[in-house]
Amino acid sequence: VAEWGAIGPYRLIGLLPGGTEPDAAVRELLTPSHREMATTAEAFLDRAGQAGRTAADLGIHRQTLYYRLGRVERITGLDLDDGADRLLLHLTLKAARLD
Repeated sequence: VAEWGAIGPYRLIGLLPGGTEPDAAVRELLTPSHREMATTAEAFLDRAGQAGRTAADLGIHRQTLYYRLGRVERITGLDLDDGADRLLLHLTLKAARLD
């Protein structure tokens, strides 16, 4: 059990109607074959785009992180330099955890 104030973005996601499908751009990333890419993207977004910290926390080289993020962009068609795209990806990845 978690306190309402401690669940961060899940509060917003919880307000969405049940059965909401993931955005089409991100749906492919949520498949088992892209799990590593989804985990990498979520870690990067959770750390506010701090590449060095993300790479260290994932135990990978920074260049590996950049390679994976490039793959995420190709898979989704999203631009991780665009705030709206980053928000869409981040919220969709968080929502997927609730399923």
